[in-house]
Amino acid sequence: MTEAARPLASIARRLLWVTGLGSLLIALGVTAAAVWTVDGEVDELLDDGLQASAAQLAPVVVAAGAAPQPTPPDTDDELRFAWAWFDAGGRLLRASPGAQPEAWRPPAPGFANSEHWRLYGLPLSGGRGLLVVAQTRAERQEARIEVGRDALLMALALALLGLPLLAWRSQRELRPLQRLAERLAGFDAGRSDPRALAVQMGPPGRSELAPIHEALRQLGERLGARLDFEREFAAQSAHLLRTPLAGIDAQLAVALKEQPGQPRLQRVREASRRLQHLLLALLRLFRSAPELHRVPLEARALLAGLPLGALVLEAGPPCPLDADAELLAAALLNLIDNAQRHGATRLWLGQPAPGSLLLTDDGGGIGDAERQALRQRLASGSADQGLGLRLAQLVAEAHGGGLELPASAQGFAVRLTLQA
Repeated sequence: MTEAARPLASIARRLLWVTGLGSLLIALGVTAAAVWTVDGEVDELLDDGLQASAAQLAPVVVAAGAAPQPTPPDTDDELRFAWAWFDAGGRLLRASPGAQPEAWRPPAPGFANSEHWRLYGLPLSGGRGLLVVAQTRAERQEARIEVGRDALLMALALALLGLPLLAWRSQRELRPLQRLAERLAGFDAGRSDPRALAVQMGPPGRSELAPIHEALRQLGERLGARLDFEREFAAQSAHLLRTPLAGIDAQLAVALKEQPGQPRLQRVREASRRLQHLLLALLRLFRSAPELHRVPLEARALLAGLPLGALVLEAGPPCPLDADAELLAAALLNLIDNAQRHGATRLWLGQPAPGSLLLTDDGGGIGDAERQALRQRLASGSADQGLGLRLAQLVAEAHGGGLELPASAQGFAVRLTLQA
C-alpha cells in the first residue's frame, strides 16, 4: 500500500494566520512604542509638576515657620505627595504628614531619587535652607501601567476590528486564483482539445496570473499540435502496416495450403497474426485518447479463434460483453503469451460478473508476496511487470474498467473489467 499523500496547505488559511499574527504583533509593537514614548513624557510632566509645586509651596512654608515638634505620620495609605524643609545645616525644620525626611538625606538641590520617592530640592531665598518636595514612585509606575494598558487595549481592539476586514479583503484578492483553479479542475484533459484550455481559463483576473495563463496557453498549443501529429502518425502507421501484415498472413495461408503439414509455417503464421494484433493495438492504445469500437461479442469464441499454440481452452459457458474486439484480442494474446512462458498447458475463461472476464491457467503461478508486489507495480503504472499485463491493463482502462490479480488455487489468474 502506498502512503497517503499529505494534504496541501491552503493559501487562504495560511494568509489568515499570517494576517492575524501580524495584527497581533503590530498591536504589541504599537503598544511598546506608545509606552516607550509616553514614559519619558510622563516623567517630564510629573517633574514639571514637582518643580511647580515646590515654587508655589515655598512662600507658604517660610511664612508658617519651623514646627515646634515633629510632624506625626500620615495614616492615609493613598499618600502620593509630601514635602520637608531643611535649614542650611541639613536639620529638619518642618515636614508634611507622611513625609520621610530621614530617607531623603542628605538634601540637595535639583532632582533625585530615593527608594520610594522622586525628589526635587528648591533652595529658599535668603539662606533659609532647602525645600524638598517628593512624589511616590508608585504614582509614576501606576501612570505607566495605565498608559500601557490603555494603549494595548486600544491596539488590540483596532487589530480585532481590522482582522475581519483584512480577511475579507484577502478572500476577495484570492478569488481570481480560486476561479482559475475551478476552471482548470473542470477541464477534461482526457477528452478535450488542449488548445481549448485557454478558452476554459478565460482572461487573467490579476496581473500576477497573466504569466500562468500565458504558459498554460502555450502548453495547450504545443500539446494540441503534438496530438494532431500523433493522430496522423497512428492513422498512417496503422494503414501502412495493416496491408503488408495481411499480405504476409495471406501468403502464409497459401503456403500452408500448398505444403500442408508444415509446423514451422504454421508457427510463423501464428506469430504473424500475433504481431498484427499487437502492433495495431499498440498504435491505438498509446494515443492520448484511444478510440473504442465497442461491439457485442462472445469472449470465449474470440479467445478460441486466437493462435493458442499448445494451450488448450477448456469448455465453458458463453461470456458475452460489449468491447473493442481488436483491443481485447491483443490483450488476450499477451496474457496467452504470459501463460505459455510460465509453463501453462490449459486455460479457463469465466465471467464472474457482467462486463468482466476471469482468465486462469495451470502454470507455475506466483506466491502471495510476489502477487502483492505485482499489484503495487500495476497500481503505480510501472512497466516492471512486463508488457503483457501492462497492455491488458491499458485495454481494460481504455474501456473504463481495470485489471485485478485475484488469488488462485493453481496457476495464475487475471480479471479484466471492461464494462461498468
